[in-house]
Amino acid sequence: MAMIRKKFLSAVERILRDHAADPDLQTLVDAGCNRDELVFALDLAFLADESWKEIVGMDLRAFKTAIARIRDCAGVIDRLNRSELICRMSIEQSDPRFVGLHEPPTIPERLRAYAELLDTLPRVYGPKRRIRGHAWKAWVTAIVMAETGKPHDREVSSLTAAVLGDTGYSKEAHQAWRLKHSSLIERVTKKLLEHRGKNRPWLIPH
Repeated sequence: MAMIRKKFLSAVERILRDHAADPDLQTLVDAGCNRDELVFALDLAFLADESWKEIVGMDLRAFKTAIARIRDCAGVIDRLNRSELICRMSIEQSDPRFVGLHEPPTIPERLRAYAELLDTLPRVYGPKRRIRGHAWKAWVTAIVMAETGKPHDREVSSLTAAVLGDTGYSKEAHQAWRLKHSSLIERVTKKLLEHRGKNRPWLIPH
């Protein structure tokens, strides 16, 4: 069985092996964790990547530039809608293609509202907030605590550091994170137990 497992190592298991963290995975398995469930959870480490490039497809500077262009576009459309030509087409000629242009919410109003919404996102999401990253880390921690009854800070920090490529994530760093986010971990643990009780797949909690 050991030879078969080595032959068919998943991408996460190869990362753990390359970072010498696979013994820590085995320690957690020996303590009561289901290997496949834990590997599956670790495999979703990509959820922790909340860089602007990842979640928007552009860096923050480009994102803000795009928002400014939306506002500029709203201004251009607003000026066109107030032009004599558009007024003739929508009011004098009652062309059905133009009649609705002045009915609220107008296109410029909707574009400005959209820009306002986009403008609020950096204050809520993004790499500085790490909302999904915290949720993923809480999920992995909750699995370990629910299965073993202990936090296993050293092993969990080792696995986390390996899959995230964060060599500075130590046992002490994880312990500090766990204590700071204890309420989040409790909520995630509750959801995990609810899913298990209903025999549902292990999904990242929302």
